[in-house]
Amino acid sequence: MRLVSLLLLLAFFTSCGAQKNKKHTQYLEGTKQYAVSANAFSSYITAFEKEAAKNLSEPNFKVGDIPINFGDTTKDEFDGVCNTYSDGTKEILIKKSWWESTDKTQREIMIFHELGHCRLGRDHDEEIVTTSSNKTYKTSVMNPVIPHSDIYLEKRSAYLTELYLYNKTALLESFGIN
Repeated sequence: MRLVSLLLLLAFFTSCGAQKNKKHTQYLEGTKQYAVSANAFSSYITAFEKEAAKNLSEPNFKVGDIPINFGDTTKDEFDGVCNTYSDGTKEILIKKSWWESTDKTQREIMIFHELGHCRLGRDHDEEIVTTSSNKTYKTSVMNPVIPHSDIYLEKRSAYLTELYLYNKTALLESFGIN
């Protein structure tokens, strides 16, 4: 029991941010606010589709009718959210203040994370691993607190394999865990 408590404490203190950076799917009444995505997100949507086509062996993969826009995530602690509405429509809202204050890698991770919820049907994956050198790593882009930019860039291919194929083997091996 002490070991479990220690591991939970370690997971809490080693994430890349406090609960403020948590991402989430919300279920709401009504219908989506936007019909198309804002131009700021175009390159990230294209990158997501390209990676999905490659990883899923689906050359015509598209995000579809899931617009991404700046908007109110309805909860202060969410910087990005996948909204699923009672009529079955979906959209992603990103806080503009967060977007303007971060780098393009964090933007990619956020968009891929939220499209993981909305387009791929992924839930959060809170698993972290600790290496023999006591470094901790998130084992999925779907972690509620997205990975740090440097780690993501270094292990991007393995993170994307996990995102699209639910296969952590390459990512764990890149962390030195077999």
